[in-house]
Amino acid sequence: MKLWSKKNIRKWLRFIHRDLGYFFVGITLIYAISGIILNHKKNDEDPAYKTEYKTMQLASSLSPDKLTSYWKENITEYSLNRIIPEDDSYNIYIKGGLGSYNPVNGKLSFEVYEKKEWVYFMNKLHYNSKKGWTLMADIFAVAMLIFALSGMFIVPGKKGIAGRGKWLIAIGIIIPFLFFL
Repeated sequence: MKLWSKKNIRKWLRFIHRDLGYFFVGITLIYAISGIILNHKKNDEDPAYKTEYKTMQLASSLSPDKLTSYWKENITEYSLNRIIPEDDSYNIYIKGGLGSYNPVNGKLSFEVYEKKEWVYFMNKLHYNSKKGWTLMADIFAVAMLIFALSGMFIVPGKKGIAGRGKWLIAIGIIIPFLFFL
């Protein structure tokens, strides 16, 4: 039996393709799910955070000190950091959010951002912004290259790269370039 026969090479390609596939299935799922989440961002908002919008009608003409007192007594679920008067309104800074108060009409509106832990974690890996992840991301990228290359040669004959495979590869290369144009 020849070491480098087509049959032997395909056997090793199947072995490598299968076992690397099993090994990297978790990372593949994380990249795939976070990729889908990132592809469908709403209004360019970070999908790792849920934004909660609040609007309240308060008395008009509250000074920053009176607004602070009102906040501490009535809006206890959100921690107020500071109030900065600016022109016709006050900028409101709260833990995990921000807003404004209009002293003319008494309208208080703010938004609070709540982290979605699992989405945040997956996106950090996807963006390669988790400390120490670069080596694993590079290994995974090399594995993806091995999957692509080994997958091209596993199937012999007219269903493989010698037949329709070459056309499917060509289409798969052309489609991204069409979006570039």
